[in-house]
Amino acid sequence: MDNLFSSFGLTPKESAAFLELIRLGACPVSKWATHTNTNRSSMYVLLDRLKSKGLVTSYIHHEILYVQAVSIAELPALLSDKQMALEKARNMLINSLEELQKLEKSQGLMPKISYYEGSSRVETMYENILKEKSFKAYFHPTRIKTMMPEYFHKIPQTLKINGGSAKELLIACKEATEYQKLYRSNKHEIEIFPQSVSFSSDTIVTDQKIYLVGYSDKYIVGTEIWNEELARTQSVLFDILWKSISK
Repeated sequence: MDNLFSSFGLTPKESAAFLELIRLGACPVSKWATHTNTNRSSMYVLLDRLKSKGLVTSYIHHEILYVQAVSIAELPALLSDKQMALEKARNMLINSLEELQKLEKSQGLMPKISYYEGSSRVETMYENILKEKSFKAYFHPTRIKTMMPEYFHKIPQTLKINGGSAKELLIACKEATEYQKLYRSNKHEIEIFPQSVSFSSDTIVTDQKIYLVGYSDKYIVGTEIWNEELARTQSVLFDILWKSISK
């Protein structure tokens, strides 16, 4: 039953109190409190919560406060109203998303940081990267092909389909050579570091974000840093390194 009434935003304690009121029928609030083992002050807080959800009504009879659960037959309609309200709120949020994101990005040098632990969460981060129209990256093809094999191909393929552009610097390995042969183009420039160069994490830089991916033998973690100034700095440093490698 807890799962059922959680759809109305009720906690397990609130769900139990509501079920008890259904069993009791209309009764003084004091009786309801006794049957749910709830003290007076907490009972009135609980009553206000259930009334705000449209699940309980109250009235005065002979100067005594009575409470009554709504008819069970009304619950589907209440849930439908709640779902409609959520859908309306969702649509309003989507329509205002660009404006809200401008506010979010106007935080100056204060970066917004999100962490992604484990393969499934890093997949979510990579899906965010797929929405970017351009990026610059340092990465180790062997690691990504081992840990996240789908994205070894999905990122460059999606970039091509969407007409995006990228510059990538790869750690030297057989997978780097394979990747370069498959995906190098005028809009997707790919260079390979000298054999002496290696590093333990990948970095992807977009116009406003920096994505970091760290690996262990069996684990992968991602960090997303949303700050335009920091991303611009990393982009400049990438360009300096790119010029030295692509001569």
